[in-house]
Amino acid sequence: MDVQNLVWVAKKVIYLFVELFIAVTISFFLILAMPGNPYTITLQSLLRSGVPPTEAKILAAALAGYNPDQDVLGRYFSWVSGFFLHGNLGYSVVYAARVAPVLATAAPWTVIIVVVSLTFAFVTGFFLGLVAASTRSKTLDAFISGLMSLFSSIPSYVLALILLIVFAVHLAWFPLGGAYSMDVRPGLNLPFIASVSHHLFLPILTFYLMLFPGWVFGTRAIATSLMKEDYILVARARGISGSRMTLSYVGRNAFLPQFTGLMFSYGLLFGNSIFIETIFDVPGLGCILSTAAGARDYELTIGAFLIIILAVIIGNFIADVGYGFVDPRVRGK
Repeated sequence: MDVQNLVWVAKKVIYLFVELFIAVTISFFLILAMPGNPYTITLQSLLRSGVPPTEAKILAAALAGYNPDQDVLGRYFSWVSGFFLHGNLGYSVVYAARVAPVLATAAPWTVIIVVVSLTFAFVTGFFLGLVAASTRSKTLDAFISGLMSLFSSIPSYVLALILLIVFAVHLAWFPLGGAYSMDVRPGLNLPFIASVSHHLFLPILTFYLMLFPGWVFGTRAIATSLMKEDYILVARARGISGSRMTLSYVGRNAFLPQFTGLMFSYGLLFGNSIFIETIFDVPGLGCILSTAAGARDYELTIGAFLIIILAVIIGNFIADVGYGFVDPRVRGK
């Protein structure tokens, strides 16, 4: 990697940290604006459990992550430094534990569902979109468009309920909820992996069916536009086969904008997991966020939102850098 590329990547990394800092700052002031601050809620909870007042104040300040006697600026720097240096996001009243470990336990389930479903949806949707754009059969094109319109018109929570009722209740092919069976030992062993795959199949399928039409329509629109370009007409005149022209000429150029959308969607999809994870009772970030918001656990709610925001920022960063290496013209700009 030459000096110019290193400078370009360094600039992107600086932008990343600036965005992370802004996100953390916004999270702090959201906590500050919440009615009933975390310190007061934690203090009242400790007092109700029989902890002496003096000890309860000290413990509540430690759990909340700030000293209530400090001014706003002092509390801000304490909270921001605690997050960046120690990963401290405060204390969860609902789970009676620090927010960071609670989120760290929940995040892998959301990551699995999002990465698997979105990756399969992108790969299959991209190639089916190329087929729909390149086919000369109006019947096949109409069938693909009609089927994709059907799935894209169904709300995600309705689709989740339909799949749950059909495959878990009536057919009993899959469990009603949970991430794995209680009779297996968690770890990198075959029974646990099989149990997780069995339990997460319906949530992944729901996300897949929800995302798949978008990639088909997006790729089809881009590929259809590219079919009218001069270099495609020249390729046809040279007698290049349809499959080679679709994959090598149209597919490569259609991949660039779709790749950016893919990287950005990985982060954005974290925020769409609330309904699906709640319906299937998957203990991921969406389910945690729903529970925390319902119980007015402010620090856990803000912590979950912060993780989602960070996922979007990092996904956008990966898309920006990745696109720059795929298309050198971006680095030149």
